[in-house]
Amino acid sequence: MIAVTCRNGEHFSVDPDHIERIEHHGDTVLHLVDGTHYVVETSFDDVLRSISTARAGALAARAQLLNGYAAMPAAARLARRHGVVTTSAAD
Repeated sequence: MIAVTCRNGEHFSVDPDHIERIEHHGDTVLHLVDGTHYVVETSFDDVLRSISTARAGALAARAQLLNGYAAMPAAARLARRHGVVTTSAAD
């Protein structure tokens, strides 16, 4: 999600994946895929920067997951796959 402010002062968040296009003709206008549009105070460049940051954060979060689970070292993944039970030093 990215935070924007409308010209009327309303603050809200928009999912960058729902933005169809952004126009800049003096005012920055966000056009969403559902047909709604918002005139925002945020500059064109700042909107693009916010979208890039949001998508980079999402990619980084996905990189921490492997098949929907938290990433673990390769040796532990292989041991789990082959049914090897490991014990921790605390046991």
